[in-house]
Amino acid sequence: MLASTRALVAERGPDGFTVRDVAGRAGINTALVYRHFGSKAEVLEQVLAGEAAAVVAAITQAGLPTSGTAPADTVAALLDVLAARPTYWRTLAHAVLDTPEAAVPGTASTTELFADLWRDTDPAHATDTAVAGATVLGWLLFGGFIAESTGADPADVRQRVAEQVSGLIGEPF
Repeated sequence: MLASTRALVAERGPDGFTVRDVAGRAGINTALVYRHFGSKAEVLEQVLAGEAAAVVAAITQAGLPTSGTAPADTVAALLDVLAARPTYWRTLAHAVLDTPEAAVPGTASTTELFADLWRDTDPAHATDTAVAGATVLGWLLFGGFIAESTGADPADVRQRVAEQVSGLIGEPF
């Protein structure tokens, strides 16, 4: 059920499917989804929490810091971790675009993780960290398309994004 929901979220966004779609994709009866989760919202929250936990685990396993300095190679490694979890960042984009209130920190596991990666307690850095987060999300969503359409090497684009983000976030990460 969770794998089916994860695939549907990646394809259609968090609001683009029904419990019937989940059951059909999983090859089970709709009642079974309700029995185990109670509602579409609960199964979706389980998937999103799982995706956020998987991203945190991958960041931790890679030994990446979530605070302190962030040289370009560290940012590049973070980009790779995030790029490897497309369900997470696609769901993040859908959540922000389809349900802006879900993007308020503390309201959705999907948006909370991304916000925490870029949050800085120093208000003087707020704009730079916001631009860094937007740059990363833009690269995740459109980097491949833009590189291909312009004839740029995707690896070169990724490296330049990492350098730009590193320059923006400087000390706070």
